[in-house]
Amino acid sequence: MTNSFMGRIPVPILLGVTMFFWGAAFNATDVAFDYAPAGVITFMRAGIATVLLLALMPILGGKFPRSRTIWLFALVVGAGSTTLSLAGLGLGTQYAGPAIASVLLNTAPFFAVLFARISLNERIKLLRGIGLVVGFAGVVIIVLSNPTETGSGGQFIFGVVAVMIGAVGYAIASVVVRYMNVKEIVADLWGFTFAQFLCGTILLIPFALLSGDPGSTQWDSPGFWLTMGFLGIGPQLVAYACFFVALARWPSGRVMAWSFLPPVVAGVIEIMRGNIPGAVTLLGMAVAIVGVAIVNHPKAESTDDHPVATIDPDAEYAVEHPE
Repeated sequence: MTNSFMGRIPVPILLGVTMFFWGAAFNATDVAFDYAPAGVITFMRAGIATVLLLALMPILGGKFPRSRTIWLFALVVGAGSTTLSLAGLGLGTQYAGPAIASVLLNTAPFFAVLFARISLNERIKLLRGIGLVVGFAGVVIIVLSNPTETGSGGQFIFGVVAVMIGAVGYAIASVVVRYMNVKEIVADLWGFTFAQFLCGTILLIPFALLSGDPGSTQWDSPGFWLTMGFLGIGPQLVAYACFFVALARWPSGRVMAWSFLPPVVAGVIEIMRGNIPGAVTLLGMAVAIVGVAIVNHPKAESTDDHPVATIDPDAEYAVEHPE
């Protein structure tokens, strides 16, 4: 899945773009809550990305999937990365609290490593495992340094279960994309991304209708459309396209470790806005960065750490120019 120019962009840059937009999504989503409930925001984020990519397909040279097999993979990836992860985070935040939801969603890299080991026999060195733990610890420090309200009783348990399902779905979707590349299941990047967005968006319809009151949405507000436009274009369309290409070229554990960085990006954005976080938060940000650096250290690489780019018309370039 490294069509045209995407296959020539270094993986760290692809992941850097992804993590920037995912980190910025925290602030943008917070603004969006002034205009709409969680269900509408989640559905519109995925829906805008789907419609926009459909319109851009002729320009990007994308090809819609024709195989039932590719559509089945798109359904699985869309359900995991779009439906379960976004809805799980929304429900987890609502019923268990944002702190608990953020920590639990960041368990996804550990599930991805486990699933990749089972399905692809991807090995992980001790150093990379240590890096994953360190990165996760950084996220925990960031979250716990900013205490917020948490749920209680049955609602709390429901929220925890929802966000854990979201984390597992996110991990499964990531490993499935990696699986397609390793097993040489050919699919066009833009066509597959559109297909999984479409499947994920359709599956989000019940969540949009049941999570909050859609009638309270300020549809006539320019602020609502500006915010949703950013969420649909950046954190959804651009970020996921870059993320999928990265998964085609690096092992799952190495790519997923970068998922610890969005809270760091969110903190940096707050600093740029003049909101300087406390020392503990800054410590957590540093720890998360160190964790990702450990995961990507050359000594953490195993024999499986080689670019695999078989689902694209430019596979020869990626194979002949390994990073």
